[in-house]
Amino acid sequence: MREDTIIVADDHPVFRDGLTTLLTRMMPNAEITATDTFDDALTLARSRQEPPSMFILDLFFTRRSIKDDLPALRREFASSSIVVVSMADDRLTIDDVLACGVNGFINKAVHPEVLTEALTAIREGDVITRVPEADTITTPLLTDRQSDVLRYIAEGKSNKEIAIVLGISPFTVRIHVSALFRALGVTTRAAAVSQAVNDGLLPMRA
Repeated sequence: MREDTIIVADDHPVFRDGLTTLLTRMMPNAEITATDTFDDALTLARSRQEPPSMFILDLFFTRRSIKDDLPALRREFASSSIVVVSMADDRLTIDDVLACGVNGFINKAVHPEVLTEALTAIREGDVITRVPEADTITTPLLTDRQSDVLRYIAEGKSNKEIAIVLGISPFTVRIHVSALFRALGVTTRAAAVSQAVNDGLLPMRA
């Protein structure tokens, strides 16, 4: 029995096929269904005995935004993760979409590795925003979970210890640490703590 069902809706066939291929490699045991309209995605989801584990949706279909449809989708499929993957990158649009109750907003221009890490983190329960690094939103700089991880790193805890405290897997902790490093522009735990202190994200040590 397949453990995941993912519905992809995007009217750009090249991106849709590429995303489906990426998802298949990322989650070989998942059932992935792709369509080119939001309405078809709804029909597919409603035809299932169990709700899909995740929707991955473009924001615009033939110039029509589905933003106003997202709150109803959230209510109908309360247990499903909803991810918007779009070329939009302005903060107002992203904030409006997140306010509809989705689990993530990912810009189509991000590197496939960033997309994969973001989807994995969303599957673990995080709310994620990813745009190309040159345009990364910096307010707030860190998610709540990244701030938790940062605090425990500053306390000297290992990934395994952080996983136990937060009740998540060490793999998920690694994803958060990687995202934390990118957000702070560093490559080591010590540098992360130092940069966070400089940015006012951590109190200075006595």
